Amino acid sequence: MWLLSPEEQGEKGKAVRQLALLTAIPAILVVAPLVGFFIGKWADGKTETAPLLSILGLIIGFAAAGIEIRALIKKGTSSGNGNEKQN
Repeated sequence: MWLLSPEEQGEKGKAVRQLALLTAIPAILVVAPLVGFFIGKWADGKTETAPLLSILGLIIGFAAAGIEIRALIKKGTSSGNGNEKQN
């Protein structure tokens, strides 16, 4: 069968998993700040505080992206044996 377990894949499987995790980084860097900005823009429209909440949403989006990218890198560089501690 063409689908192999991680033990059978060896180093090739680990490299593919790392590549898949690390290619998500550019999408996260784009999407998270945009979502934060548009939520802030919507909140600015409701509270008439433009552009304060838009900027705050953008900053929160970048912070969320950084946290998620850190977690992805940590997961991508782990040994993949299932014994690592999950935070």
